[in-house]
Amino acid sequence: MAKVSIIRCPDYETANVFNAVKRAVDLIGGIDTFVKPGMKVLLKPNLLSARVPDDAVDTHPEVVRAVVRLVKGAGAVPCIGDSPGGYGKNIDEVFEKSGIKRMAEEEGVELKRFTASRFVNGTPIARQIFDSDRVISIPKLKTHSVTVLTAAIKNMFGAVVGLYKAQCHSRAPKEEDFCRIIAKVYSIARPHLTIVDGIIAMEGDGPSSGAIRKMNLIMAGMDAVAIDSCLAKIMGVKPLDILVTKEAYEAKLGEADMSKIEVMGDDLDTFIAKDFKLPQTTPLKFLPRSVMNGIASLIKFKPYIDIEICRRCNLCKIACPVSCIEIEKNYCRIDYKKCVRCLCCHEVCPYRAISIKRNILTKMVWG
Repeated sequence: MAKVSIIRCPDYETANVFNAVKRAVDLIGGIDTFVKPGMKVLLKPNLLSARVPDDAVDTHPEVVRAVVRLVKGAGAVPCIGDSPGGYGKNIDEVFEKSGIKRMAEEEGVELKRFTASRFVNGTPIARQIFDSDRVISIPKLKTHSVTVLTAAIKNMFGAVVGLYKAQCHSRAPKEEDFCRIIAKVYSIARPHLTIVDGIIAMEGDGPSSGAIRKMNLIMAGMDAVAIDSCLAKIMGVKPLDILVTKEAYEAKLGEADMSKIEVMGDDLDTFIAKDFKLPQTTPLKFLPRSVMNGIASLIKFKPYIDIEICRRCNLCKIACPVSCIEIEKNYCRIDYKKCVRCLCCHEVCPYRAISIKRNILTKMVWG
């Protein structure tokens, strides 16, 4: 039976976070179960974009600090690494603005840039994954306009190096195929322990442009599929309605049957948010396949660039897998004939300049 712990944490005050993280890990065996003295331990947070901690886009530095201290307390040597949205072009800015750099300097921890890779079954995975004795994933609880949920499983997609992320979107424009790739990456870069930052989460049009939502939770476990299944229940969604979870479960990478998941710590049901806002793109995903196939061509979403907000950083242009974005001083343009609606541009924009627009029929159906 898979084991998942969930602990209530009221805020990001250092002592409160450390106590919650330690208790969550203790309930599933304690840090000594996962980390031994002298080990090199890679901490993999979700560092999507150059945003301040209060924006709830990146894993909060205090949660990462708590894990750093746990690992050091076990006699091991932690480091922190990720490959942000924009494919690492702005990694130093992300480290700086997210607060991770300052925290790492205070704790004496090295930051790793995921640039060098090792190919596994054609997928370039950051070498740090293989050079470390243990990997601890520290995702942020957020919605995602393509995958509905981004948390434990999808966080390891950040182990993919460079422009291969964009290639995945262009090669797999259908959500089912893309989710299958995410599950494949998770199977290769599978962490030994996952600790979720859900104290302040993101709802709505995540993973970078949604609304912040206070959820007050820290969750931990070895099985990312089981963790995401528990998070789906909290969000008011059936675990297997999340295609990433479904793909990983069917690939036997973890447990998604809630009757086979032992939840320890605080009562999971007390965290359920009945009014949790899902992305605008979500309703179509939960329709029966026969119905969806019939109306999919009529229900349309597309990214839209607000030229008044846009800072011309070009991250969206870099991230676009089909090169359909033009960014100039006097205009910003998306070629919708080429656009595959992967919403990578919406995901990586650090200024909320890219929103999701719905056609008239979509607005009539979902308001």
